Amino acid sequence: DEISILNSLSSFFEDEDYNVFTAPDGERGLEIFFSEKIDIVLTDLRMPKKDGIEVMKAIHQTRPETPMIVISGAGKKQDIIKALRMGAKDYITKPIDDLDMISHTVGQVLENKRLSDENKLYRQKLEKSENQYRTITENIAEGVFSVDEHENFTYTNHAFCDMLQYSSGEILKKNLKDIVTQDSFDIILQETANRKSGLTGRYEIQMLDKNLGIIHTELTCSPIFKDKKKYSGAIAIVRDITKMIKMKKKFEQDLEIVYNLVKTKQDEINNYFEILDIDNSNRKFIDKFISKIKLDIDKESRYAVVARLVQ
Repeated sequence: DEISILNSLSSFFEDEDYNVFTAPDGERGLEIFFSEKIDIVLTDLRMPKKDGIEVMKAIHQTRPETPMIVISGAGKKQDIIKALRMGAKDYITKPIDDLDMISHTVGQVLENKRLSDENKLYRQKLEKSENQYRTITENIAEGVFSVDEHENFTYTNHAFCDMLQYSSGEILKKNLKDIVTQDSFDIILQETANRKSGLTGRYEIQMLDKNLGIIHTELTCSPIFKDKKKYSGAIAIVRDITKMIKMKKKFEQDLEIVYNLVKTKQDEINNYFEILDIDNSNRKFIDKFISKIKLDIDKESRYAVVARLVQ
């Protein structure tokens, strides 16, 4: 409300390379504020038409992120409290003896605002990235989950929930050790040591569904670091390989049958040779005989394997 102080501050900050807008009263000040891009507001409390509290209230309601500094005479304690509640970052009393001190205050407030804006932008980008990530993970066939540094679940997609027959809420209350066998959890702890070193990994473990049924799974895990330094957990893609494990065991059993068939036939051949006492001069005959027997073995083996697979 003092034109001399208004002009002095305007000239000073223009010399500091600021773009300055001035107003003789609160009403004009708000007109300028809502028509221009204003980074910081310096206001008096005692002004004609609209006082500083009214000005700050209007700014706080529409653009609460705008920093404000009050420059006023020795006001009442209640006025100072109101100004601070309206978002004032500082309260400077008149008379003003040190313009450099005000410049320092303004610079510090603007720097804090810059850091706050950067942090807000970073959070928005992070939230957008997380939403995109969740959209992808919710629509893939494989299970996906993440855990913190203590192996507590922090995220799980629908495919993983369906795999274990749990709801997302139920899994998020659990630790990884609650849904795996003890031997598998020992493997997880060994693998976590590698994750903490920044290494990704692929390994097989046995998980337990809601009915305690064993599910053979293959995990592909990557570490998660906070601030690129501190290990804060891991994210894993889970593939159900239970059917593949069962087929592998069945195939091994079939190979055992084939081996026993071959061994039986070979024993018969050896016994036959011993009885006939055939020497090397009859090697061609022996080779043809063995080829015939092998052909029979191959046929018998194939039939046995096919029969078991069909069963």
